[in-house]
Parts: sequence; structure tokens; C-alpha cells
Amino acid sequence: MSKTMQWAWDKAEDKLNEVTDRLQKGFITQSQAIKEIEDADENWALMGFEDITDVIDYMTEEVGVQ
Repeated sequence: MSKTMQWAWDKAEDKLNEVTDRLQKGFITQSQAIKEIEDADENWALMGFEDITDVIDYMTEEVGVQ
């Protein structure tokens, strides 16, 4: 994998982890978290997501945030 691709993957992963962590700790609401994910300029496909809906579904369902 190229260094640029790895950098973009790490950046997307870090953003998702950061938003999810703040959401779980109650610093932001679910709607704020969704807005941040939608506004983020990340390449979610590198993490295996097909579109932004998959990212939001992961964040709200797989991580257990309601």
C-alpha cells in the first residue's frame, strides 16, 4: 500500500474513532456526531465502507451508541 493511501486510511480511522469516542463519553449528541461524519472529508472506502450511510450505521449500531 502506498504511503499516501495509508495516510488517508489512518486519517479516516482516526476521525471515526475520535467522533465515536466523544459520542460515547457524552460530549456530543448523536445528531452532532452524524453531522461531523457527513462533513468530514475522509476516504471512507479505504476502511471498507461503501458510502456515508455505512459509516453512520457502523458508528450507531456496531459501536453500540444509541
